[in-house]
Amino acid sequence: KKKTRREDSPVMVDASGEEHSLLDQVADDRAGANPERNLMRRELGGKIGKALQQLTPRERMVFELKHYQGLKLRTIGEMLNTTEETAKNTLFRATQKLRGTLAPMR
Repeated sequence: KKKTRREDSPVMVDASGEEHSLLDQVADDRAGANPERNLMRRELGGKIGKALQQLTPRERMVFELKHYQGLKLRTIGEMLNTTEETAKNTLFRATQKLRGTLAPMR
């Protein structure tokens, strides 16, 4: 599977023949070397963690299964012995609570 690229973008080809933009790698390296950005990420992660702790255990589980594990709502419903619609409603409530808790950060 080849990535499409602009003709003027410098690329590197790895052992499998896949092309990678050198500009993307430079930007990633610089972002990782930025201490201020790293601090902001850690602070944001801590605030999100605290906000998740304010959810009910069921809301937290549904949110994490959907967003961190990438499961479909139907699968989550089956895991929790409930319907897809109930899992969807639980996810909606969790998301609304998180938005309310994290809104002051905007």
